[in-house]
Amino acid sequence: MKEHNKIHPGWWMLAGCILLQAGGTGILSNCQSVFYSSISGELGISNGAISLFSTMRTVATAVSMFILPMLYRKINLRVLLTGLSVISCGFFAMEGLFTDIRQWYLIAIPFGFISGGLITVPATLIINNWFHKNAGLVLGIALAASGVAGALCAPLCSSLILQLGWRTSIMVVGLLALVLLLPATLFILRLTPQEVGCAPYGEERGADGEVERTVLRAENSPLASRFSVLILCIALVVLPYGVQQMSYHYSLFAEQEGLGLAVAANFTSLCMVGNTVGKLLLGSLNDRKGVWFTTVTAEAIIVASMLIFGSGSGSVVLLYAAALLMGLSYSMAAMQSALLARQIYAGQYRKWYSLLLGVATMSGALINYAVGVGSDLLGGYQPIFLLMAALNVAAIVIAAFMGVWEKKVGAAKLEPAVRREGN
Repeated sequence: MKEHNKIHPGWWMLAGCILLQAGGTGILSNCQSVFYSSISGELGISNGAISLFSTMRTVATAVSMFILPMLYRKINLRVLLTGLSVISCGFFAMEGLFTDIRQWYLIAIPFGFISGGLITVPATLIINNWFHKNAGLVLGIALAASGVAGALCAPLCSSLILQLGWRTSIMVVGLLALVLLLPATLFILRLTPQEVGCAPYGEERGADGEVERTVLRAENSPLASRFSVLILCIALVVLPYGVQQMSYHYSLFAEQEGLGLAVAANFTSLCMVGNTVGKLLLGSLNDRKGVWFTTVTAEAIIVASMLIFGSGSGSVVLLYAAALLMGLSYSMAAMQSALLARQIYAGQYRKWYSLLLGVATMSGALINYAVGVGSDLLGGYQPIFLLMAALNVAAIVIAAFMGVWEKKVGAAKLEPAVRREGN
């Protein structure tokens, strides 16, 4: 952790990425839905109407995650991320001035596109550039910050709404996100260690001075050539995203059930705790048992959470337990595309990872809107929860089937190799 008796600058990058994830994802993304019931109640709009704003924003976010990374090397990273942070927090706080749902629709696309530049991708690139050793662990810590921030901020949002009203509260929370983001973007983050004249943490060099990195030589699984396998993989990444969308409706669900805003905020907090712990547990389980066992186990837990929410149980304690379990949907949404791409398309990992992640993100946006409209048409969220339970039972069957199929035809080949890089 130290180099020449000094803390390696990479650890400061980790601190910056934690702040970036906490402000950009944990607050601006994960806490937005806490305000939905207050907004819809004051404006007298339907669940579908407020869900459309969320859908539009999510689609724009998905697009930006493909486009904005191309600018990271062309524009000074600190300048770019600072600009994105100021504008995103401004959009978030601006909602406190709106009086018509059409105003939310007007900002949805630019808000989603700009805030998407703060979510996951920059932290991933920075950590991978700065850490040759322990990169996976460090990245996991950085990404987990979004769940921790969401868990802490959700009850804060509900408390502020009850004391100050949702309009003032959303401005305060937007300012809080900016306070977390600016120290990281202005003073800490750098894209590469070369910018400050140092080597990545854990870098090793051969006798000739060239950098030596241990990488994986990969070949696709025999399953990769089958189009039907791609369809099954898409199903396995889309279904957890569908469950994740249900969490964005916590405040509307709690209002319909007469549970109150504070309970809805606790749902969000517990879900974020489940998300944070779930990423660590699923990563460990995947290393020990493989992707198919991990998927079956996680999906079984997700199904249990959906059944509890859909059962009509009046027990808040049971619903809290379900919200905690439901956090695994976030963990699966974050990890499943990468796990499947590595398992099936190892030789073309980046290409297929991007495809699966993009399809999942886009589908999540559409599902979000469908959930809102469906709850209006069906008179509540319980039928939607039960439908999600049934769909994720299908995911269990698919994962088990693919595990058996892979055993018959063989898995992708992954072999460690040393790659040498000149100065």
